[in-house]
Amino acid sequence: MRIASFQFIQRNLNNISGHTSKANEQLGQMSSGKRVQYASDDPVAANGILNYKQELRKLAQYQANINLAENRLRREEWALGSAENLTQQVKEMLLGANNPAMTQDERNAYKAELQSRIDEMLDLANTRDEFGQYIFGGYQTDTAPFTRQPDGTVVYSGDAGQRDMSVGDNVRVGINHSGERVFGGVPNPRGDFTVKYQLTDEVREDNLRVERAHIDDKAAFTDAHPYTVSFGDSAANPGELEITVTDGAGNVLSPQPPAAPWIYEPGTPITVDGVEITLKGEARAGDAVTLSSSESDGTGQDLRYVFDILNRANDWLSSDGHNPTGQSELIDLLDEMDAMAGHFTRVRADTGNRMQRLDNQKETHADMSLTLEKLRGGMEDLDYAKASGEFSQTMVALQATQTMFGKVQGMSLFNYI
Repeated sequence: MRIASFQFIQRNLNNISGHTSKANEQLGQMSSGKRVQYASDDPVAANGILNYKQELRKLAQYQANINLAENRLRREEWALGSAENLTQQVKEMLLGANNPAMTQDERNAYKAELQSRIDEMLDLANTRDEFGQYIFGGYQTDTAPFTRQPDGTVVYSGDAGQRDMSVGDNVRVGINHSGERVFGGVPNPRGDFTVKYQLTDEVREDNLRVERAHIDDKAAFTDAHPYTVSFGDSAANPGELEITVTDGAGNVLSPQPPAAPWIYEPGTPITVDGVEITLKGEARAGDAVTLSSSESDGTGQDLRYVFDILNRANDWLSSDGHNPTGQSELIDLLDEMDAMAGHFTRVRADTGNRMQRLDNQKETHADMSLTLEKLRGGMEDLDYAKASGEFSQTMVALQATQTMFGKVQGMSLFNYI
């Protein structure tokens, strides 16, 4: 078969061009480190690589969310830890001020110091995150959630919302506690009512106090507070004290079960209007204890606000405090301080649990990212040893084609005539 010179030359040029193109492609792969640069290189592998990259981008976003959530929870944990310390300082302050030899000027100095602690607590309640948002405002993050009123009370203007952050597939973690829960959710150590004492000045070794006052029978409870428990000498039982309980309208309430007269026995519960009341300590004729609640919806005041407790401590420092009424008030205050510290500790522990959840999720994402990167690399990354060998083979073939073409092209019968 005759082969025209044009066909011969064209075929060899095509071979040279093919080897050159293949060599250039191999050089591009070696310079980029990628075996699959375009979908046409390996359509099946390209689709898998795309899926892996999408998963890796999603994990990177989750990691960014985790970092943001950690920063906010760390800020909250710091604020809660500081609130715990302030509570302990206030308690120590009250114990230090409970000294009969202390002058009013010295008590005023304690009061000024307490006011400073209250200001610090207010600053903590209005803590902001790194973006300037208030962390204890619930969903209301742009305005200060706690504001002091002219009468010294502190009002919460946020809401009970909890913001969540997506940190994994179907995994969301709360990044805040609302101010209503943190600063308005202190368990009332007395139960469902706050207590006010009006005691005589007679000295006693064991201060009269309300151990517990809670709604025991919600069906019988009429919410007729404030309830006043009064003590008087018993005519029928000389040497004993009779108890009289009146409601907010001045109506005398009957004890349950009925008893006549109603004799005071320390530690023995009494029940009126569905409320079980336990008093302890030494009572005197003329003593009175008032139980009240800021709620009038039948639930009682089972939660206390931090700033109400601190203002009550401020009021105690403003009074004498070294009398039976003041000492009973102090017992209540110290119990409320312990409840407040315990409450901050519990919320802080919940914050720590959330941070632990973030740490666990971070480790899960790191392991998954490592696996996905390995799978993606197996499909996309270049095997340099193999690629180097193939490139050498391509160059040898190219050089051989070029050499052969040069020699054959120069052959002619005229050289042998």
